[in-house]
Amino acid sequence: MWTVSKRSQLGRMIVISVVFTILCFNYMLTQVQASPSGTTSVSDLYPSLFVTKDVDNSEVTLNESFVVTITITNFGNSTAYNITFIDTLNSPWVFKTTGLTELTYSWIEPNQTRRFSYIVTALSVGEYELHSAKVYYRISDLVDTEFLAYSNSVYIVVNQLEEDFSLENFNSAVTFLLVLIVLNIVLTLRLIAPRFNRRKS
Repeated sequence: MWTVSKRSQLGRMIVISVVFTILCFNYMLTQVQASPSGTTSVSDLYPSLFVTKDVDNSEVTLNESFVVTITITNFGNSTAYNITFIDTLNSPWVFKTTGLTELTYSWIEPNQTRRFSYIVTALSVGEYELHSAKVYYRISDLVDTEFLAYSNSVYIVVNQLEEDFSLENFNSAVTFLLVLIVLNIVLTLRLIAPRFNRRKS
């Protein structure tokens, strides 16, 4: 038979155990998730990739080329692994690309930057948006969880090629036309002259 004193002691022990468990849980939670000044959280240990897309000329003429430059920088505190870059441009009848728009890196260390470029030729007149590029990466070779970073988008204006009506081109066209007229007259005379001579004879 439990006496009253034993029951009260058991109740006190249960209360003390619950309170101790709650205090331990709160302490662990603040150490893992919270980030007081001077401490490091778990998220601070991850890599953080920042991707930018730039062009050397945002306004071009039809069939003119421009350069797209991609910059990938790891601003995190750990190395990013298995980096895969994918940049999908507009339809092939709008832009033609020369160079790689998909590539991979084994790793990018903290504060390290990877930069590369490719050439794009405008094939259609209009205003277009070069959509954001995607970069997939992992925090470890042993972890399957994949993270995704996006670049900014870029706007491009493609203008119609203006026709050159300069005096030099006009003179060339007139000269070419005169040559054609002279050749036409010579050929006509060569065809008509024999018939004219036959009629005289």
